[in-house]
Amino acid sequence: MRKKALFLFFLCLVAATAAHAQTEYSRPGRFFIQLQNGQVIYANKLQYKSPIFKQNFFLLDDSLKYNPSMVATFQDEDGYYARVETGNNMDAFAKRLLDGPRIDKFYTSRTTYDYNPYGYGYGPYGYGGPNTSRRRIYFFSKDDGPLYLFEFNNLEEALSDNAASMALLRKYRKDKVINTGVTVVGAGMLLLGGVLSANNGQSANGAVHISPVMYAGAGVLGAQFVINLFQKDKLTQAVQVYNYQVQQ
Repeated sequence: MRKKALFLFFLCLVAATAAHAQTEYSRPGRFFIQLQNGQVIYANKLQYKSPIFKQNFFLLDDSLKYNPSMVATFQDEDGYYARVETGNNMDAFAKRLLDGPRIDKFYTSRTTYDYNPYGYGYGPYGYGGPNTSRRRIYFFSKDDGPLYLFEFNNLEEALSDNAASMALLRKYRKDKVINTGVTVVGAGMLLLGGVLSANNGQSANGAVHISPVMYAGAGVLGAQFVINLFQKDKLTQAVQVYNYQVQQ
């Protein structure tokens, strides 16, 4: 009787181990790439490789290689990415920042070049030639559709069926008009103050008389900068409100 019980226990253990192994085998990987044709390939390890003098590629589980131009979206350990333009490098993909029920927000980085008018070599402001910097460009998608630039006109169309979101967009447009007006006024005061300061000439000890108008212009622009620094992004707020009300 004891031997029979041990035998049954052994059979159950083998069956449980086999079932667990089958589950592990059939379970899709944590990461994936979705090809342009809609096919999804899962993997437990996903890497983007940029070898020197060779073509970039996605490497799945250290064995499968895919050209980035074939990929529409992918998920790796850093997050979810969607294609925003043609190309076979990482700049062609945007990373998802906001995962909403209907509206998702993405961003990608772009390298910008500011060319020194003095050419290469040392100019009056340092070494000449192009200065590079990285800046973020934001996008959004609605209902897993294509990505569009995250800007007022596109969002106005996408969020038009939500009154609360539209109210925030109108507030954004009003604030932008006010900001533009303040910038023009402040810049105009700085310019006028510079002209007045130049006309005042120098004092006997060589000091330049700076016009109070110039200080006022700098104050206007400085105050505007501080206020804008602490204001919330109303475009993103409009998207968050839209997603929140969809969930209710």
